[in-house]
Amino acid sequence: MLYELRDRFTRWLVYRQTLASLRRVPDSTLADAGISRSEIRQHARYASRRR
Repeated sequence: MLYELRDRFTRWLVYRQTLASLRRVPDSTLADAGISRSEIRQHARYASRRR
């Protein structure tokens, strides 16, 4: 149970850090990467699962 809790916290942390990073990126750079502002949460979720 403790390992699961640690893993969930780590994934949440990765999600929050990715979300914050992507929100700081200018729209033009996101567009170059093929990401729209509305997709930022999806990409952050995906990144946290790939950990």
